[in-house]
Amino acid sequence: MHHTPGGLRLETATTLEKVAAEDWDTLAEPEGFYLSHGWLRAVERESGAAVTYLLAYAGDRLVGGLPLYEIEHEHNKFYARKPRLDQMGAGGEWGVAGSHRGYSCGIPRAAEYADAVLDLLLDARARLNPASRTGSLFLFATNRTAAALHRRGAAVDFDCGDATLHTGGVDFADYCGTLVSRRRIALKSEYARFLAAGYELGRQRLGECLEEAVPLLANLQAKYGHSTGAAEIHRTFADQAATLNDRSVVFTARRAGRLIGVSVMYEWRGTLYARATGFDYTALRGAYEYYGLCYYLPIDYMSERGLTALHLGIGAYSAKVKRGARLVPLWTVALADDPADTPRPAPVDLTSWRDDHGSAVAPEDWRHPWTA
Repeated sequence: MHHTPGGLRLETATTLEKVAAEDWDTLAEPEGFYLSHGWLRAVERESGAAVTYLLAYAGDRLVGGLPLYEIEHEHNKFYARKPRLDQMGAGGEWGVAGSHRGYSCGIPRAAEYADAVLDLLLDARARLNPASRTGSLFLFATNRTAAALHRRGAAVDFDCGDATLHTGGVDFADYCGTLVSRRRIALKSEYARFLAAGYELGRQRLGECLEEAVPLLANLQAKYGHSTGAAEIHRTFADQAATLNDRSVVFTARRAGRLIGVSVMYEWRGTLYARATGFDYTALRGAYEYYGLCYYLPIDYMSERGLTALHLGIGAYSAKVKRGARLVPLWTVALADDPADTPRPAPVDLTSWRDDHGSAVAPEDWRHPWTA
């Protein structure tokens, strides 16, 4: 335990097991589900990385937290550090902080203690780093986190976009009414064709259909050339079911009782987070099954549950924008322990994103963090 002049104290832990989920999630809410207690507990169970949590307290109240990861083996190529370090012109050995899965990264903290908490956590991070460590990478950092770290001397480089569809809680028919005519007509046609295909549609918890779903999830990975096998996929989603089952909703499509399509999602703080889809491609009827399970059924579900946003994540931006998604940037942030080691990445021109995606790219979201 470490006390600071500002009255905050610091503790470390290797698990969030003894941290109250509601206390952590209240702090994590501005950063999103992939900093939530349940998600981080699932990531703890994954092999290949060890985590240390830095926990800041004001009295007995948790006011901030920062996960630090020691990566022994990186299973996910999207979390590879070397390509990002090369792009930033950075050398040396860098750890990973903030998050290690989910393509979103932040630092949970209470607003009224924000600056003091950040100073405490980031100073502790530097002290705990081994002497050989150059600094910490925050991968897929949100605008909020990138701006806060830049103010503390970190280098910031653009990574990718992040898509969310904001429905306001209305059902599919009313949501279509918010779109321009040609998109409204296309979406209604796709959903009608999906519903007319004769699938048996349902919803289940992840734990209820895990064994059936894994082969379908593996099919999608194989289709797009990923090497992740069924055994690894089973471990990953079994870990998620162990800590997040009560937040899961799996949209299912069956033929004669046999599962042929799934979309795995998590409900958290007013938003539905799309995590994975999978199909038996030999059994599909060419009826927009992907969009039916990943967009249209979830929108109606959200209306029933009072949810207002569908988080769709990274990649396939044109398809997401066509269906009304809004894009925000995600950043790679490099915080060096010695300011002399701070990378100097080349400035990034973001105008191509505005040119390509128009109104889905709001100017207030697509500012460089150092202007925030």
